[in-house]
Amino acid sequence: MIYILTACFILIFLLFFTSYLLYRGVFYYPPKKHVDPHQIPDDMLYAPYKNAMLPLLLEMEQTPYEEVSISSQDGISLCGRLYLFCPDAPLMLFFHGYHGTFLWDGLGSFRLCKKNHINLLVVDERSHGKSAGQIITFGIRECRDVKSWTDYAAKRFPGKKLILSGVSMGSASVMMASALSLPSSTIALICDCGYTAPAEIIKETIRSFHLPVSICYALLYFGALVFGHFNLSELTALSAVKQAQIPILFIHGEKDSIVPTKMCDELYAACASRKKKQIIPNSQHAVNAMSDFDSYEREILNFLIESGI
Repeated sequence: MIYILTACFILIFLLFFTSYLLYRGVFYYPPKKHVDPHQIPDDMLYAPYKNAMLPLLLEMEQTPYEEVSISSQDGISLCGRLYLFCPDAPLMLFFHGYHGTFLWDGLGSFRLCKKNHINLLVVDERSHGKSAGQIITFGIRECRDVKSWTDYAAKRFPGKKLILSGVSMGSASVMMASALSLPSSTIALICDCGYTAPAEIIKETIRSFHLPVSICYALLYFGALVFGHFNLSELTALSAVKQAQIPILFIHGEKDSIVPTKMCDELYAACASRKKKQIIPNSQHAVNAMSDFDSYEREILNFLIESGI
């Protein structure tokens, strides 16, 4: 009996220990792990566009802005920058991706908004940049932050038309937030390379490392519940768009190696509101605005005009 109890104890210990290590690696993102937003990485995503991104990043830093902050529904301090280009124009709220920053992911939105006199609020997602928090939940809690920011914008700028835009995790968070009673002044969602569900993008990533999906995901799911106190299956972008009432523009790179283009197809097919889909030829993940800005700008502006901007 003692051997059986010992074996059970060891198995339980290994379960908790392995799950904790995976949890720390995927969901835990304290400030000491944060990237320097002014150093664009030399990876397969950004390297081809680094020379074009650097002057835009400098322009974004030198353009006057107001630092703003709010509290999330669970009491976390969230920070952002407000660029007011035209007092009477609509306001776009932009949400970046996993381990990202608005100084990379938001350069396309900044260029578009400044050029076309649309006001812009770029946000540090929870556990990123100047915002507080240490846990990333792939949209589960971030979508409620989207709603909090939208409520803030609607209260600060009554009557102003609001546009929600996001890239990757930010895009999925925006879609999930569409099921959370957003202000009536929200006229459109711009969803760039978003995924169908937290569970599905995590499984897709596990596959890309040629690891056993069922075992790894079960350990991550367990770790999220026990150590992060959130349920990866609680909300999905796919279920949210099925009840969407706000028009959604889906944008995706044809050669996205992180979020498969098929996810965009699934989201578009499921969307219940007015919708449009734009696949950017030969474009990778999260760089559609840099890959083909003219098409990116044209599709967004046309969609916003159709949405009553």
